[in-house]
Amino acid sequence: MSAELYLIAPTDLPLDRLTTALQAALAEHEVAALLLPRGELPENAYKTLAKKLVPLAQAKGTAVLVEGDPGIVRLLGADGLHVRGDSKAVKAAVTALKPELIVGVGDIGSRDDAMGKGELGVDYILFGPLSGAISAQAREMAHWWAETMEVPSVLSDPEAGLAGYEAEGCEFIGLKLPVTEQVA
Repeated sequence: MSAELYLIAPTDLPLDRLTTALQAALAEHEVAALLLPRGELPENAYKTLAKKLVPLAQAKGTAVLVEGDPGIVRLLGADGLHVRGDSKAVKAAVTALKPELIVGVGDIGSRDDAMGKGELGVDYILFGPLSGAISAQAREMAHWWAETMEVPSVLSDPEAGLAGYEAEGCEFIGLKLPVTEQVA
């Protein structure tokens, strides 16, 4: 079984470039999920980004996950919430959104952390960073989780690129949305 594609959008680019990159990726690849990280974006800029990209991805059958508080998911018409927080934040998201919407969790620091958050009713656990290179520890945890647990796992290896990635047995591979350089 090959891993499904879970794209991570860079939020430090102009909206028109992100839109073009997403349209190109969706035309060429079957994408199971798209994460729109909040990054350093102010609230209104993040909402504008999401309101543009959510419908584009959903029109191609891609689930879109946003970051923030649980209320933002419905406001933006997204399919779920990606939580980067403690167990209290995860519990609040699961209570507010499940079973209708997706709740995933990242920023996993250890096997105990993964097991604790996995028991809270999340739909997936993401191992690795949202940008940059994955550590050997995160890669090992993802592989261990995929072999032993039932909650689906995302191996987030943003720098791997769309060709030649290794998902370590995980159900999903998290890769950075490819953005081509603009030629002037």
